[in-house]
Formats: sequence, C-alpha cells, structure tokens
Amino acid sequence: MSGRRSPLSSIAAVLAAVGLAACGATARVGRDGVLEIGLSEYRVTPQRVAAAPGVLTIFVHNYGRLTHDLVISEDGTVIASTAPVAPGETAELDAALTAGSYLMASTILSDQALGAYGTLVVR
Repeated sequence: MSGRRSPLSSIAAVLAAVGLAACGATARVGRDGVLEIGLSEYRVTPQRVAAAPGVLTIFVHNYGRLTHDLVISEDGTVIASTAPVAPGETAELDAALTAGSYLMASTILSDQALGAYGTLVVR
C-alpha cells in the first residue's frame, strides 16, 4: 500500500484540527464593554471570555428551541442574571464586575449539567 491517505481520513483530520482549535479560543471583550452571548441546548457561546473590570453589557440571544437564562456567579453567589429568554429572543444584562473568575451558565432545568456553561475571567 502506498503512503496516500483516503479522502475520508483527510477530512476527519481536518475536522479534528478545527475542533481542537475552536476549543482553545477565548473571546475578549473590547473597550466598549459589550459582550454577545449565544445560548442553545447544551451550550453557552463563547465558553471562555476575558474582560476588564467594570460594567459589562451582555446581550444574550437564545438560538435554541427551549427557553434558557444566563446567570453570572462567583463561588456560588449570583452576581447578575437574566429572566428566562424564549427561543429566538434577546435579553440585555448589565453586570458590574471586579477582578475574578465567574461562571456563566443557563440554570433552567438541567442546562448546566448538560454543558450550558462557560467561564468569564475579569482582570
């Protein structure tokens, strides 16, 4: 057999590389202090966010088929949260954040246990 790869194995390798690259990305909030978060079943996107201390304006859009919310917490204490956001709807959330590491999660039913969470690092 020659050293050639099958087309399927080449496609699989490219998809694996793209998937791994996407896992390592951290979204950075600009000077305007505005962050856009997408919610869906089993996902908060982006999952990792870096921001400067201060007031962060978060636009939360529900791309899913079920209702979700967004809760920002630190060490189990809720800092800010949206009301439940219906599918296709957007909510605005203002959060005054100091330096620290925060959990961003949808907390309706078992969303968080199913993967609808991320990390917000403020420094």
